[in-house]
Amino acid sequence: MSISFELPDEVKDVVDMVHRLAQDEIRPHLREHEHAGELPPELLQNVHSLGLTTLSLPQETGGPGLDLRAAAILQEELAWGDVGVAVALSGPGAAGLAVATLGDAEQKSRLLAPFAAEAAFERRGALAIVEGPVGFSPEVATTAEKKGDDFVITGEKRYVQDGASAELTVVLARDASRNDPDPWKNLAFFAIEGRPQGLTASERLRTLGLETARYAHVKLEGVRVPAKNRLVGKKPWHDVHEVIAKKRILDAARLVGCCRAASEYANKYATERKAFGKPLYEHQALAFMMADMATKIDACRWLVWRAAWRLDQEGGADQALAEAAVATKHAIDLSVEVTSDAVQVLGGHGYIQDHPVEKWMRDARCLGLVDGLSVDADTQISEQLLVTS
Repeated sequence: MSISFELPDEVKDVVDMVHRLAQDEIRPHLREHEHAGELPPELLQNVHSLGLTTLSLPQETGGPGLDLRAAAILQEELAWGDVGVAVALSGPGAAGLAVATLGDAEQKSRLLAPFAAEAAFERRGALAIVEGPVGFSPEVATTAEKKGDDFVITGEKRYVQDGASAELTVVLARDASRNDPDPWKNLAFFAIEGRPQGLTASERLRTLGLETARYAHVKLEGVRVPAKNRLVGKKPWHDVHEVIAKKRILDAARLVGCCRAASEYANKYATERKAFGKPLYEHQALAFMMADMATKIDACRWLVWRAAWRLDQEGGADQALAEAAVATKHAIDLSVEVTSDAVQVLGGHGYIQDHPVEKWMRDARCLGLVDGLSVDADTQISEQLLVTS
């Protein structure tokens, strides 16, 4: 099977447009957004009108119908402007990925089309998966019990982005009617519309980075969900992992954008500042450090693109899932390394808010940890190695 990363001309035009948006409207207001802890409505309305809040939606529901590879490239450009903004944009988000991947035609239309409406620029979705302090596992405590025409869901979820305000919450739960020896096969996603009785959220969590993203713990106490809102999919084990893999790839692409931003900023600083009578860039230790940054970022980008392409071609196939985990792990590890090195290049200036590198360092660390992406990727890679050894 041949691999091509060449984008259609119309997608290239969109990438250029998103880069200009990131450069002109997002990067200059990076600190304003961070300190406010919110994105202004005018920015949300602008990006919504450009279709950037509905990247996960298929064409039939009013979205752009992009493949995962193109969506990842656009997320990279948004994150180059500000990874916090890329993560915190309104829209269906990862909940949209779940519905678009597993839903039937009726579910996609009913659940996702409202996000594409012109007035829906502040409408948000949430994906509720994690229960423990790190990552997720098949030992899900949240249960969905069939009662009449509904499922009744009870449990708690942690670190749910927009969990306190989402108008569509997709929850991973254990179907109480199933008792398969393979715990993955007992799991399913359920789409909760609106804010029904029994669905509550904690106060907003204060995080190290990503201040514009709004995380909360979510409690479900007998929340009734119509049976028609169970996202059936095709293969239970693959269904869960395909949704997670797609989310991972988009987050990995954001981390690549964050790396690019930090590396480029450090390079520019090193060419303009002098130490001991010559530009910082002419000091070999710093020059080699920045060469390593550029080399590793390029390699990471190709890993992410390849994994996205594989998921587009094969969906939840084992190889596609494994490549998504590898790309995610590499992006998480590299983002911490590159942003820390960028701070090092700036020396003492790297730790003050006159320069954005310290923010990118915090954002990268937060995105890799807040919903267990790093631990999950390590787990899946190690399991895949055992299978293939």
